[in-house]
Amino acid sequence: MNSQTDRKDNENLALIFDIKRDCSEDGPGIRTTVFFKGCPLSCVWCQNPEGKGPRPIAPQQAGLSLAGQCELDPADCLTMSHSELTRFYGLQSQPLEKCPAKAMTDVGYWISVEELLYRVLIDKAFFQSSGGGVTVSGGEATLQPLFLEKFLQGLKNEGVSTALETCGFFNYHTFKKRLLPWLDLIYFDLKLMDETAHRQFTGQSNKPILKNLERLLADATIPVNIRVPLIPGITATPKNLSEIASFLKSHDVEAVYLMPYNPLWIDKLEKLGISPTYNHREFMDDGQLADCVAAISQ
Repeated sequence: MNSQTDRKDNENLALIFDIKRDCSEDGPGIRTTVFFKGCPLSCVWCQNPEGKGPRPIAPQQAGLSLAGQCELDPADCLTMSHSELTRFYGLQSQPLEKCPAKAMTDVGYWISVEELLYRVLIDKAFFQSSGGGVTVSGGEATLQPLFLEKFLQGLKNEGVSTALETCGFFNYHTFKKRLLPWLDLIYFDLKLMDETAHRQFTGQSNKPILKNLERLLADATIPVNIRVPLIPGITATPKNLSEIASFLKSHDVEAVYLMPYNPLWIDKLEKLGISPTYNHREFMDDGQLADCVAAISQ
């Protein structure tokens, strides 16, 4: 580990938090999904809360008092670079091993292009036999475009199909130049049409997302699949779904993928010691899903 890992984007190193094989919902065929760490949004229902932060650490216990145990507060640890933490603890490797209050935990790790390609290409035969490939997800993979460009290019050079799952909040010029040429499929999440509600529940305006989608639909020569996460009381309302339908129809989009609500993210959040601000703990039933389908089909 060195000071290079303190950079937000590096063409040779990326911060990821998981690699999952045989993913059935991240594209066609047998796929391996790589989860990149860090996200520009902060959705209150985030399915992967462990992947939101831009550093390979996270708080483990909320509100833990460190008085008399450590000079650092967990909030300080989250904003310090790896080299700063290493200097503080006097270590050469992971500083978390000496966190005296056990208030921080490892979430994510740095990996090189070569190592990541090696890990996913182990399954190349399965990709080829099933029409599958590799999907990059997150967090938000587009936050690390220099690395992602080299990784996707490496996959295409090996004849592996590539897909991206994105929240849509990215620099479009960089995306079009560096990433779009190496993608075969895009899953683009559309959450809320009302800007005020979008800011309230995701922490960001939806204007860049909607503009990026408009540009992408005009420029892309590959499939761009629109997905809507159905969050009870937030995105899964007749008004929001009707507005999404109107927006998509105005751009000649005929299909949309609805993703039923899954509350398992709450357990992940609580394991990090964070209390959810949105606390809906029930799965969406068939009747609720049918209502959502009817609302977006009008």
